[in-house]
Amino acid sequence: MSDQAGREKPTGRPRDTTIDERVLSVTRELLMEVGWSELSMRLVAVRAGVGRASLNRRWASKAELVLQAILGETPDLSPFSGTDLTGWIDWVVRGSHELFSRDDVRIAVPGLLLALRENDELRKTLWENFSGPAVQLFAEHRNATTQAQRRRVDLDARAVLAMAAGAALFMTTVAVDDDSPALRRRITELLTAAVIREPQ
Repeated sequence: MSDQAGREKPTGRPRDTTIDERVLSVTRELLMEVGWSELSMRLVAVRAGVGRASLNRRWASKAELVLQAILGETPDLSPFSGTDLTGWIDWVVRGSHELFSRDDVRIAVPGLLLALRENDELRKTLWENFSGPAVQLFAEHRNATTQAQRRRVDLDARAVLAMAAGAALFMTTVAVDDDSPALRRRITELLTAAVIREPQ
């Protein structure tokens, strides 16, 4: 998620993906065991049986490693398959809530928010990687023919993503007493009504 994506492809033996899987699994385990503060690249390397240099070649920081461990390298777009605009909004609300309800994500969020504030490149990459594909799918459901319409569609999609994710984070950390399927359904209904009736 950092500038790794832009680095030249290394020559020699192909990258061993089993190391990646082992490290990411260990990272999730340790996150649950010791929490964000005590989690370190050294601890992950020892538990996973991987050299520290090998770990550093793959992930530039603890934040980058944890983000990939809990979110994956790319967003899972399969829930959007075959859906219409209403289904897109429903999944954005539901998927955001499911994400922020996970124990590993709850543990990581406070430390990650601080790390993202201090690492502008990582923050931008995270948002681009996870909003870009979803925004494109949203645009496919809208008949935007002019440049102004396309700008509006892009803005609408990002607004829904931000509101859904923000609501999910708030409900799972602050408004936990009000967190309920009924409230999530109502959020989905309000967002859907706003988007469907909004002129492009």
